[in-house]
Amino acid sequence: MRKRKSISIFRSISPLVWLLSAFSCSTVQAMQALADRDLAEVTGQALFVSDRIAPTGAAGSVTDFTFHRMGLDVELAMNANIDKLQLGCGGFNESIASNACDIDFDFVRFMGRNGTSGGAPVTSDFKLTRPYIELAIRNENSLTQREVAGIKIGAQSADGFIGIGRKYANGVVNQENGGTCGTAAGDSALNCHSGINRISGFLGVELSATVPIDITLIGEALTCFGNTTTNTADPCGPGETFTDEITGTRLNEIFIPAIPLEIRENFLVEALSGGDGFATVQQNLRFIHGFALEDSKDFSLSFQRERIAFPNFDKTGFAAVANVGWWMNVPDVKVMNIQAPTIELGILEALDALSAPGPTLTNNELGQAPPSNCFGGLQFC
Repeated sequence: MRKRKSISIFRSISPLVWLLSAFSCSTVQAMQALADRDLAEVTGQALFVSDRIAPTGAAGSVTDFTFHRMGLDVELAMNANIDKLQLGCGGFNESIASNACDIDFDFVRFMGRNGTSGGAPVTSDFKLTRPYIELAIRNENSLTQREVAGIKIGAQSADGFIGIGRKYANGVVNQENGGTCGTAAGDSALNCHSGINRISGFLGVELSATVPIDITLIGEALTCFGNTTTNTADPCGPGETFTDEITGTRLNEIFIPAIPLEIRENFLVEALSGGDGFATVQQNLRFIHGFALEDSKDFSLSFQRERIAFPNFDKTGFAAVANVGWWMNVPDVKVMNIQAPTIELGILEALDALSAPGPTLTNNELGQAPPSNCFGGLQFC
């Protein structure tokens, strides 16, 4: 009996002895750090992370919530097309815009980017770094009054291109919004576009455009705003960065007053204006067919029953206050190198452009076309 017992013990511990011997062998290599590129090649279970952010500010304020964050320490990549994206239709915000949605997009493409334009169809990816879900809890310490006031889906950063909508040819009926596309003088260019019907959110936008103008009795000139190009030989050349903040609920147009214009290629116009002018833009969002996110921080989509200022990813501050309903937060988005057609101005309008806010340009063609993201003969993209 004793002999059998000793053999059994030896057999059970011998693998352990062998394993310890292997680790003590001088030929075993030390552990080495992996670069991010090497780590990206590894497939496995992602690390789940969580965090709690305590309430701040006055009682009942937009920051008086306990935020619970649950996320993944990964990079999430996707290429996707969505025929119709509608969130928050009807409900509380009907008093702002009836028979509408908080977010209403036609033909959305999530894809990679090439600079500030859409990337390669199908094969490029829209990327989210460290995606997470966050809950905003009101009265966390009260058993009877505790409630979830808002839910946010966000990421530390987003990189890629979001393409939106369709562009119609002259004489074609707009299937999404009705009306016939007309490109002749006096026709409504709005009927030639579909895409952003409504948006609720905060967008920090960088814009740049080249806008030719034709002034009665004076002739044509070229106006530019924003950093249109890095080519110093270009008539507009590298300009000063132009940014604007767009925020609101169920928006269907943007209104940007007093955009500073640089005037080029007409000596008389430059002499009269001193090389500078102004214009105000009032533009339906259906003309915008895409925007780039270059490692844009704190990209998120949320819905809430009351106004909430969610914390940014690194917890150093708070995002713009999200209104009730669905809300998109994109603090850094780029709509660049818009090539507008020639705009006709009378003498009085041209004189008005010499001082702020300048003439109002309404629903002018922006020269944007939605990117293709189709595989084979698939449609709509």
